[in-house]
Amino acid sequence: MAKKILAVDDEPDVLLILKTALQTEGYDVQTAANGPDALALAREFLPDLVLLDVMMPGMSGFEVLRELKNDESTAAAPVIMLTGVSEHAKIKEALSSGTTYYIVKPFEFEDLLEKVDQALNEF
Repeated sequence: MAKKILAVDDEPDVLLILKTALQTEGYDVQTAANGPDALALAREFLPDLVLLDVMMPGMSGFEVLRELKNDESTAAAPVIMLTGVSEHAKIKEALSSGTTYYIVKPFEFEDLLEKVDQALNEF
């Protein structure tokens, strides 16, 4: 059975690229464009991994991360944050809040796939 990945980003182009590329690798991918939709979908889809943007309107990736980690049904899923935010304080906050990996955009897709594979197999 294919591993399930939830990709969350407010940029439709980013979601399309992530979904297409990850499906090509054999993953079952669902997408959400904002925090509330991501949380609702996560509780229904029960992803094995979440790819999460930090900067989104309405609800930040950090708020979504806290909600995911506080919900028994989604707490165990590793979270990889994908973001344009490279400030050391934000990276530290993400890692201390339960993020498995923090990847700064733009990124090489091979690097992302490697982290996805590691997160799914190590955690």
